Amino acid sequence: MIIDSTVEPVLPMLRAVGKIPSGLFVLTTGAGPDISAMLVSFVQQLSFEPLCIGVAIHHGRAIGDIIEKSGFFTLNICGAGDKALLRQYARQALTGDAALAGVEHHKLPAGGIVFPEACAYVHCRFSHRVAFHSDHELFIGVVEAGDVPSDFASKPMVHTRHDGSKY
Repeated sequence: MIIDSTVEPVLPMLRAVGKIPSGLFVLTTGAGPDISAMLVSFVQQLSFEPLCIGVAIHHGRAIGDIIEKSGFFTLNICGAGDKALLRQYARQALTGDAALAGVEHHKLPAGGIVFPEACAYVHCRFSHRVAFHSDHELFIGVVEAGDVPSDFASKPMVHTRHDGSKY
């Protein structure tokens, strides 16, 4: 069902859903020519034991297949007021050399790509891909590493939408 956010009485419902806060994250995965990075906001901790994270990605995005192939993904958590990572990744998912062009980064021993500019990162081993009859798929990962740089006191960026029908 496609929802038109300009039509009453749907609008109050969509505005309410838009108030559900999330963060902004740069999701990275892959290696070599299969590296991919994109801005995501549908992210949530799913469990304590094992410690799992879920990321919802729109159907058909190439990054989903790359996550499955590589077996991992890393969430770089954007800090409040961080504009550089948002500018780099807000418009589209980037792959290959373009995914990391002009962005300081380092690789974890397990292959994850980390941006020191992020206020924190969480690296996950890919576990499941769940289709649930919607326009997004859920990618579940088991947390294997993460860090908050000790010299970086930034709080994470909190994001709400005008309404729940669009990013």
